[in-house]
Amino acid sequence: CNCLHAGFSQLVRTQQVVTATLGEDAHFSCRLMRPKDVLQVTWQKVTPGAIENVATYNKRFGPVVNPPFKGKVEFEDEGLQNCSIIIRGVSRGDESCYKCLFNAYPDGAISGRTCLRVNELYGPSLLITQTNNSHTTLSCSATGRPAPIVTWEDSEILENFTIANVTHPNGTVTVTITATVAAFSLPDKDTMVRCVVSSGGAIKQRSMVIPARDQASFAGQSQVSDDDWISGKWLLF
Repeated sequence: CNCLHAGFSQLVRTQQVVTATLGEDAHFSCRLMRPKDVLQVTWQKVTPGAIENVATYNKRFGPVVNPPFKGKVEFEDEGLQNCSIIIRGVSRGDESCYKCLFNAYPDGAISGRTCLRVNELYGPSLLITQTNNSHTTLSCSATGRPAPIVTWEDSEILENFTIANVTHPNGTVTVTITATVAAFSLPDKDTMVRCVVSSGGAIKQRSMVIPARDQASFAGQSQVSDDDWISGKWLLF
C-alpha cells in the first residue's frame, strides 16, 4: 500500500499501512515535510504493552540497528530529514505498528506511524477424484490470510461448481473450489484448465491438461501441490 498521510502537525509524511506477503520485504518511509534541526531519527516497534527501539540514525554516529533486529532490518535511506527502513523476509511476528521519531531542536519528538499487515498464501493444490465411470471431480484448494479468492480459468468443460470455506484457529482460511468434468463433454483435443488463487495482492496458479475424449482415463485418485505430476494421461503443472 502506497497510501500516505501527514503525521504530527502535518510535518511527517509516512505510509498508513504497508502490506507484504509472508517472506517478502516490507519498505517503510518517513519524511519531514519541512526542514528541521534534527539530531536523531528513531524507528520503534509498537506492540501491546511495549515499545522496542528498532534502529536509529544519529547526526554524529550514523545508522545503528539494535541487536534484536540486526539482519532483519536495514536502512534504505539514511538521513535526518528522510529516513527509510526495510524489514527483510517478513513473518507474522513482524506484524505490528512502527513509529518514526525525529528528535528535533527545539521542537522535541516529531513522529509518524505506519502499520505492517502480513498476508499469507499457501497453495494452490489440485485433487482429482473419480466419482463414477463417466465423471471426475477436480478440486483446487488454497489457504491464506486474508481468505484467498480461488477460481477456475479456461473452464468451459467444467460444471457443477461448488465452493467451501474452512476457518482455522490461526486466522487463515482454506477455500476449496470443486467442479466435475464428464467424459462425453471432452473435446477431440487436449484442453488446459487453470486454477488461480489470490490473497492480499499475491497471485499463484496451477494448470492441468485434460486429454482428448479418446485418451482420457478417469481411474483412481491423485493429488498435486508443488511438484509436476503425471498419472495416466492427465498432466498437472
